[in-house]
Amino acid sequence: MAGILDSKERVMDFIITQEGKRQAGFGELRVKFASFTDLHTFYEKSGSADLPELAEDASDRIFFEAYSRYQDVIVPELEAGYSLRPFRTSDFEVAGRTMASGTFQVGFVNALNLITSSDLPDAMPTLLNGVTQNFNQQQIIGSIDEYSFSNNFSVSLSNSEFFIDSYTNYLRSSERNQSKGEVQLENLPSIFNDRRFTRFSNFLYLPPENLPIPGQSTGDKLADYPRLNEKPVVTLDEILNTLKDKQYTEVVFNDTSRYNNLVCQIFEANQLSVDKLSIVDFGSFDDENPNSPDSLISPGRRVFFAGKVRRDSSGAETFLCLFTIIID
Repeated sequence: MAGILDSKERVMDFIITQEGKRQAGFGELRVKFASFTDLHTFYEKSGSADLPELAEDASDRIFFEAYSRYQDVIVPELEAGYSLRPFRTSDFEVAGRTMASGTFQVGFVNALNLITSSDLPDAMPTLLNGVTQNFNQQQIIGSIDEYSFSNNFSVSLSNSEFFIDSYTNYLRSSERNQSKGEVQLENLPSIFNDRRFTRFSNFLYLPPENLPIPGQSTGDKLADYPRLNEKPVVTLDEILNTLKDKQYTEVVFNDTSRYNNLVCQIFEANQLSVDKLSIVDFGSFDDENPNSPDSLISPGRRVFFAGKVRRDSSGAETFLCLFTIIID
């Protein structure tokens, strides 16, 4: 409970959202950013003729404690079973892969109005706009960069289409193992073998070694262990070579501030369900471009893979990459 203990100090009341509590229960909560909102207050001019721009003194007002709302969810999370955790917007509720809007009467009970068939793809733009509205309705306090020419954000492309047909050639399965326009899950490498995960510590090839003797940095290997995972990707050119002759779309940031903190979410909808793609952050690569802006966080180009995670017949998880995203 928040209280004013010292009138000379400011008090910031904070909460952990329901999603944050769930992550904390599994040991997954990682606090990286904090935001403050003035949603629960209002501003009123002092009314003084000498100082008309000052705000009215709010020290005697009564304020409610901060509380969690459905608008707190702006990044819907994926369950381990590859379905969406429940979340809401002003128009829709999504649970698993099911999307509903409003309610209808069944006897004395209100039931969710499920959206299926051709109505579901048509409703997706409104759903995605609702996720953006959740962010806007938090009324986060921010600062205007007085030295920037613009504080807006717009991109050059509003819509893009990719086509998969009978002539599509999939990269991860050889010609002899794939039919035209199809690829078998059993022929793809699992996550622990996939080169898209070779930059993560849990997926490295680490054969056991003896302790190094004095004067050496590494020890001798205990034995010759076979390398089961794919050869790691080291350079940006290796990634670009895999994308040759593939469909692509270039998106330009037409209007933006000097510093960006982008949130990218990719959803998929058909006549049966709505789903969200998993994104693998593959890290940054030096593009040796002297004109690239200096950044300690992401020099050069940042690479992401977007796709789905599925289990094969042996129970191994496999990542099906649908898009490669390169941010320059």
